[in-house]
Amino acid sequence: MKRNFKIILFCLPILGMMACGKKKDKVVDGYKPIYAEESNLRSVEFTQGEALVNPGRIYLYQDLLLVNEKNAGVHIYDNSDNTSPIQVSFISIPGNMDFSVRQGVLYADNITDMVAVDISNPASPVFLSRIDNVFPSQEFPDERGAFECVDPSKGPVIGWEKARLTNPKCHR
Repeated sequence: MKRNFKIILFCLPILGMMACGKKKDKVVDGYKPIYAEESNLRSVEFTQGEALVNPGRIYLYQDLLLVNEKNAGVHIYDNSDNTSPIQVSFISIPGNMDFSVRQGVLYADNITDMVAVDISNPASPVFLSRIDNVFPSQEFPDERGAFECVDPSKGPVIGWEKARLTNPKCHR
């Protein structure tokens, strides 16, 4: 009898926890992937200029000031008067986060590819070439914490946005 009583006392808390019902959804701040549309992934286009919205890296090259627009491309400014830079052009490069310049050629990431653009005439950049699959695809955001797991069937990830997530399965 004493033994049965001990078993009941041992099992009672476990049964009580199981009877509490379903866990409530956990909602947290985290990051959600931004997927690129297949139709515009490889397009590199040039315009006279666009407003800075989400600036990233800043680079000085000769009399030019180049500013990355995160996930969108590169702004080119005439910086010959560094107290008053003048916008010259914008190079639209989907998924662009980083770039470098050497001998008048801008090298930039375009999702997983690397593109080369001649900027020797900054008012009229010229697309030169592309090397496919140089960079790895983004599997997680730069920031630590919860994030929505990447779904490769939705296309390549070109960035991350803050979001309220319910029961996120991925963490960094």
